[in-house]
This record gives sequence, C-alpha cells and structure tokens, in this order.
Amino acid sequence: MAIRGSYAKGIAKRAEILDVALEVFAVEGYRGTSLRKVASLCDLSLAGVMHYFDSKEDLLVQILRERDARNEISGTIAEQEGRFEDILGQGPNEPGLIALYVTMAAAAADPAHPAAAYFQERNARLLKLSEDSYYADKPKPSAEELAYFHAMTRMVLATADGLQQQWLVDRSVDVVGTMKLLMEQAHEATERKLATFRAATGDA
Repeated sequence: MAIRGSYAKGIAKRAEILDVALEVFAVEGYRGTSLRKVASLCDLSLAGVMHYFDSKEDLLVQILRERDARNEISGTIAEQEGRFEDILGQGPNEPGLIALYVTMAAAAADPAHPAAAYFQERNARLLKLSEDSYYADKPKPSAEELAYFHAMTRMVLATADGLQQQWLVDRSVDVVGTMKLLMEQAHEATERKLATFRAATGDA
C-alpha cells in the first residue's frame, strides 16, 4: 500500500508540475528562469522537478502534450475546423507556448530528441482524425484519392505551423483569418479533385 500511495502521489505531483508549467510557459516561454519559477510554485527544487521527467527536453515536450490534451479536437469536419481556429486564436494569450511549440518543432529534426516522436504522433493523429471524420459518411476512398486527401490535410497543418512562426516575428499576422481563407480554398479544391476520383471509380 505504501508503494501504491507513493506512486499515486508521484502521478499527482507530476500533473501539478505540468499544470503550473502550462501557466508559466504560456506567458514566459522557455527561459532560463522559467523552470525555476515552476519549481518554486510547486514547492520543489529544480532537481525535484526533474525527478518526475526523463530530461529537461522530455519536460518541455510533456508540456506540449498536456496542452494538446486540453485542446482536444473532435467531432465533424466543421466542428474540428472550428475548434482548430479557436486553438490558433489562443496565441495572443499564450505566446510562450507558441514559441515553445516552434522551438520543439525545430528540435524534432533530431530523431533522438523527444520532440521527434511527439510531432510524428501528433501529425499522424490529426491526419487520421481528419480522414475518419471526412469519410464517415462516404464510400471508402481509393489509394490515390486518400493520398490526395492526406496531402491537402498536411498542407493545412503545415500552414498553421508556419503562420504561428510568422506571428512570433510579426504580431500583426492574422493567423486565424489566413487559416480560414486557406481552408475555404482547400475545401473547394479538394471537393473538385475528389469528385474526379469518384467519377472514375463510379462512386460519384
């Protein structure tokens, strides 16, 4: 029982650290003092904070995972896009997390970095979510059609990442407005293209 109790306390403390880190990093981003502030607010030393994570890099990635968990995207394609726009619109209130996301995206180029697995999993999850929702009431797509759908989805996700990076440099960039424009155009282009695939297979 003592071991179980200790384990439960460890899980709770780790969750507390991530809660505090999200608040601190939202405003401050990753700076030399950020982790020390998190530790102080959690009544821990910096070493005490790191006890709950594999490394400093792992902690930074877990902050992003926790942010994703809070910003869960679900529902129909229209509902997903609305939620996606809401999340992107949070940027002005959490510039530090946007900066952390962009920094970790660059770090993910190293396959040994914890961010590499995070971004691979995140992109695959969003791709599958979009696919499952779009084709929920449609015939099973051909391999060629599905490849095109995935390419368009990746384009949208990549644009969102790029706009956030631009916003960090120039706060006048309208991330949400630009994404709405892109998604409208992507919808039109996708529907036209997919119609040709369906016509070719007799599913139109």
